[in-house]
Amino acid sequence: MTTPTLSVVIPVYNEEAGLPALFARLYPALDALREQGETYEIIFVNDGSRDRSAALLREQFARRPDVTRAILLAANAGQHMAIMAGFEHARGEIILTLDADLQNPPEEIGKLVAKMRE
Repeated sequence: MTTPTLSVVIPVYNEEAGLPALFARLYPALDALREQGETYEIIFVNDGSRDRSAALLREQFARRPDVTRAILLAANAGQHMAIMAGFEHARGEIILTLDADLQNPPEEIGKLVAKMRE
């Protein structure tokens, strides 16, 4: 994996129901940025989920190992610690956080990156 220009850190805690929708929107939004010359990595940090979140992250890694990374914390440490764990592993020039529950639309990442590049 080459060094990405963009790292997206996503803390995950018991998000089994919402992860498929996140994957379906996030990857196309970031692939569109790739067409504009940005390279990216997505760092999911599973914060000790008790549901199937970790299994879904493993499956997604198997589908997109070129851009997907997953950190599996052994116990729930809280959102802040999960984000910090993601930051420790992020390699991008720009690091963004995104909630797994789609509170903020992944489609807006391109606008944010464009503003930062101005």
